[in-house]
Parts: sequence; structure tokens; C-alpha cells
Amino acid sequence: MFLYALGTCPDNIKRYLGKGGKAFLFGLGAKKSTSLLFGLFLSIMMQSSAAASSFVVGLVEVGLLASERALLVIMGASVGTGLVVYFLSLDVILFSPLVFAVIVFWGRFARGHLREYLKICEGIAMVFFGMALIKFGSYPLVNSDFVKNLLYILTGSSVLMAITAYVITSIVQSSTATLAIAIGMASSGLLPFNSILPLILGAYVGSSTSALLAALGKKRRSQGLAWSAFLYRALGIIPMIPLGLLYLRLCRNLPVTIDDHIAILQILLVSVNMIVFLPFSLELSRMGERLASLSGRESIEPLYLDWSFVDMTPIAVSLLSKEIVRTSNFLEEFLYGLFYGEVKSDRLHLLRTSLPDLVNACVFYRSAITLRSNEDPFLARELITTSYSLNALNNMVTLATERLFPLMEDGENRDHFPALDEWDIVVSLFLNILKSSLGAYALDDTYFANRAFKLYGQLSDMLGKIRNKLMLSHYAIKNGTDILNLLTLLDAFSKESLEFARSARRHNAEGFVALEGGDQD
Repeated sequence: MFLYALGTCPDNIKRYLGKGGKAFLFGLGAKKSTSLLFGLFLSIMMQSSAAASSFVVGLVEVGLLASERALLVIMGASVGTGLVVYFLSLDVILFSPLVFAVIVFWGRFARGHLREYLKICEGIAMVFFGMALIKFGSYPLVNSDFVKNLLYILTGSSVLMAITAYVITSIVQSSTATLAIAIGMASSGLLPFNSILPLILGAYVGSSTSALLAALGKKRRSQGLAWSAFLYRALGIIPMIPLGLLYLRLCRNLPVTIDDHIAILQILLVSVNMIVFLPFSLELSRMGERLASLSGRESIEPLYLDWSFVDMTPIAVSLLSKEIVRTSNFLEEFLYGLFYGEVKSDRLHLLRTSLPDLVNACVFYRSAITLRSNEDPFLARELITTSYSLNALNNMVTLATERLFPLMEDGENRDHFPALDEWDIVVSLFLNILKSSLGAYALDDTYFANRAFKLYGQLSDMLGKIRNKLMLSHYAIKNGTDILNLLTLLDAFSKESLEFARSARRHNAEGFVALEGGDQD
């Protein structure tokens, strides 16, 4: 139940937190000063720094969190785990079954946002409920000779104990789960006092394994973050070894339970780790990226979306516009590869998987930009223009990666498309419309905008004639239908790309009117 709850808790957060809550948490992670706090909240809600670390890797993968700040979030998540372990060591968890029952009963009758928040609380209460069951269930093990002999072997060697804790944590992907089991067994008298330090150290390093597993097959930046998190924890246990041994020597006779000793050592570990390595977070990030680069995996990730400028509206809009242009260039390369085969297959598939992530990163960055009422009206119009273009780009990427790609990737279909006499002209017009529209947006030039609209008029007339011819032809239904689908997609795609050209027209027209009004005044 405990492991099930560790999986349910983050799922409930993703499902029921709501846009406002997610925006608040992501807003914390977007700023350097609050990244640690973001990680702290994340690990407390998910009840696991391993789950929080994997979640952060996912945010970096889709461009919703800058990698240089993500390591700070993971540092905060480690501190949050220390607090969770402290709560697990308290006898208050014995009341968790009652709390869980009350929350479930209340949630069945609640409505609206209260019901959603109770669902999140239900997942957290279930974690503590599972921990209470572990505590109750460990008492019969005291009289088991097999368990006693096994623990005697493990606790006889500090290295073996640390390795065992590392392996268990890597398997269950939660240091909280490992320490919860340890607290339950320690309270039953199954663990000797000297064994708790290697157990804590092994579990702490093992919690970074889930982030490494989560980063497998992902982009280089995500892999670099996972390696940075591993280095942060692996190097962090070095200063803790002498401090931990000193604690075991001086605090053995303190009037506290062994559960409390585990919680205190865990908090001491995460605190020392953060204090020592917080000034070197940038160096750790670079070391992780160098390790990730050894995989040789190519990566396409956001380049201009600097979250430190998101509150500075003029700079943020300019950076977003540059990233939109950059993403559009990748989209143009992707389309050339589809229609002309001038892009290698590996590169084509990389573009297909990266383009949606790039657009999603732009959309999220746009949602974080706020416009104050006293700001320049020209800036407001520029933000509106950028938003319209971003929406069009999002639709274009969806059409290209989800609908055009399957049609053009099918070798059987691709052989039939050039059978049209007008095929080369259609493709040329289509790509020129895209190029002219993007040029109008990037250069803010009405010449390219007018050219895009003129070319679309030619393409629209030609597509209409081809459709009529196909309807009267003797093409097989399958091939004829595929060609018609392709022509429809090209028309829809071209209309979306014209939004870029329309933005240049709108921007220049508004600027000209404003300039005339200023001269008259």
C-alpha cells in the first residue's frame, strides 16, 4: 500500500492540482530565488525526492524548467525528504488510518475545488497510512530467526549495508520507502544503532537512480540533469561520513528513540549536502552535461527562453519571438526532409520528437509573461501578435508531426504523390508560402507578407483544380483518398502559416497609423 501510495500521490497532484496551483509551483521553479522552495514543496507533496527528481527531469525534457535551476529544485527536494522522514518517525502516523478515512469520506461529498484538494490530501494520507502498516507489520519479525540471521549478516558490514540500501532504493525508486521500512524495523529492535548511518547514506544515493532511469532515451539536457543529481548526492555523502560517525559516538545515549536518530541523521545529511554544494551548483550542472555528452545523443532544446527575464516584458517578448523563429526554421527543415528527402532519417525523427516540445516550451513561457496596464501600447500589440503567431505555429507543428509525417513516411503513398503532373509545383508553392510567411514575421517586412498571400492564391486555385480532377479520375480509392487528404493538409497548413504574414501586415499598419497620428499632433 505504501508503494502504491507513492505512485498515486504524484498522479493526484498532476490531475487535481489545477492550473492555478500548477502555475504557482512552476512559477517558483522559474525563479532562482525560489527554486529550492519549489523542490521542497514538490517532495513533500509527492512524499519522495526520487519521484520529485523524476518529475523535474520531465519538466526539463519538455522545456518547462531551465536545467541550471532544475538542480536547485532537486536540492530543495532532498531537504523536503528529510522533513518527510522526520514526520514518519513520529508516533502521529499511527493516527493516519483515521485521518485517511475522514478525508476519503469527506471527499465523497465535497464539490468543486475542495474535492480536488481533498484528492491530493488523500494521496498524502495514504502514504502515512502505508507507513503505519509497515510499522505494525514489522513487529512479528522480531521473533523470526531467518530475519535475525539475515540482518546479522547485513549489519556486520557497513559497506554491505550501504549497498543493500542503495539497491533497495533503486528498485522501489524511493529513499522514503527504504527509510520507512528501516524506521519500522528499528522501532521493533531489529536494527542495531551503528547500522543506521550506512543505511541512510546508501538510500540517499540510491534515490538519484530513478532520475537516471527517467532520463534514459531523453534529450541531452535531461540526461545532464540526472547525472548532476547523482553527482550531487554521491559527493554529498563524503562530508557526512565523518560527521555521521561523530554523531553516532556522541549521541548514542541521548534520550530519544532510534526512529528519531534516523530522522535527525537524514536531516543532517540533506542540510550538509546543500550547504556544501549549493555554491557549486553551476559546476555540478556542467559536469552532468559533460557526462551526458558522452552518450553522443543529439539534442534540440529551447535556446532563447531565459526564465530570469520572464518578468521583464519587453525582453521576454523579444526572447519568445526569437525562439518562435528558431522553431519555425526547424519546422521548415522538417518539411523539406519530408518532401525532398534531403534530411537524414535520424535527424528527421529527432525533429519530429523535438518540435512539439519546443512549441510547448514557448507556450508555457508565453503564459508566464504578464503585461502591466501602464506599459507601452506598442509592446501590448507586439505581445498579441506574438501570441497569434505562436498559436499558428502550434497548429502547424501538430499538422506536420501528427498528420503529414505518417502520410509522407509511408513509402507506398509517397510513390503515388509525384504521379500528379502538378506535384512539383504544389510542393514548391507550399514551401515558398511557408518561407515567405516566416520571413515576414522574422524581418517584420510586408513585402514577404504580400508575397505569401499572393502565392497562397495560386496554390488555392491549383488545389481546387487537382481535387476536381481526382474526383473524376480512375485512381484506386485508397491512393486517391490519401492524395486528397494530403492536399487538404497542405491547404490547412498554408492557411495557418499566413498568420505569420498577417502579423507583419497588422504590425506595420498599426505602426503607420500611430505614426500619422503623432505627426498630426
